[in-house]
Amino acid sequence: MINTLRVMDVERFATKDGPGIRTTVFLKGCPLHCPWCANPESQSASTQLLWFEAKCTACGACVAACGQGARTGGPGQKPLLDRAKCLRCGACVEACPSGALQLSGADRTPASLLGEVLRDADYYAASGGGVTVSGGEPLTQPEALAEFLSLCKEHGLHTAVETCGAFAPAALERCAPWLDLFLFDVKSADARRLAEATGADLAAVTANLRRAMALGREVVARVPVIPGFNHDEASMRAIFALARDCGVGRLDLLPYHTLGKNKYAALGRAYALGDTSMLTRAEVQPWQQLAASLGLDARVGG
Repeated sequence: MINTLRVMDVERFATKDGPGIRTTVFLKGCPLHCPWCANPESQSASTQLLWFEAKCTACGACVAACGQGARTGGPGQKPLLDRAKCLRCGACVEACPSGALQLSGADRTPASLLGEVLRDADYYAASGGGVTVSGGEPLTQPEALAEFLSLCKEHGLHTAVETCGAFAPAALERCAPWLDLFLFDVKSADARRLAEATGADLAAVTANLRRAMALGREVVARVPVIPGFNHDEASMRAIFALARDCGVGRLDLLPYHTLGKNKYAALGRAYALGDTSMLTRAEVQPWQQLAASLGLDARVGG
């Protein structure tokens, strides 16, 4: 049986997902449902169709291409999409001349991904970069992920994984030998609030953070700063205390943004945070100063 990874996207020349210039491989599938998620198409492991209506030119090509009748509409009208009829075959995507339609989710072998990643090997070497696997939650695909990471290490690449912490301990054991860096989400130290907002189990996430720390690899805690959720002193103090208790010394404070908001509409979903305004770096800097006063190395941004 050939292992494959369900891939959402591959981003070259990434600079926010670990040191240096990197290629970030985004996998599909996540057990959480964070309302601020910038990649909502990564939550489901299934292939999904995204329709960016603003890009649609009402040419009708997708209507003609769809054999299931999922796309309907008259000449000069933006077509309707019946997701219940859509088989996500990709015929409408191929026919669309404006890029208004996209399929998210393709099965890739570890070897094929490695070939794509190695295109930029010279940039990794010059900048101290490498490969980061993000998601979704990468550790929900441990067998294929371990194979991909091992291939990366065979070629001398620095490897990192960005994780929400909601994974089976066995997945960590399977992948850990080929990982140099964990970018580990620490969203809240309030178990009830975390569970209600994201579906995460704080005790399980914390236990996995301790397991990652015990491996002796570099661990950076990533704290998404979200208005109405943890953007207050009590919440931040509790997060910093949790990080210190687990032995984490470095934190990245990530200001809330809405750069992925249009994807919710493209998936036919409502955006839960509505018109919540993005946070500026200046609005997050007080938490950086608070962390420093507690002996932590906190930085704003990745």
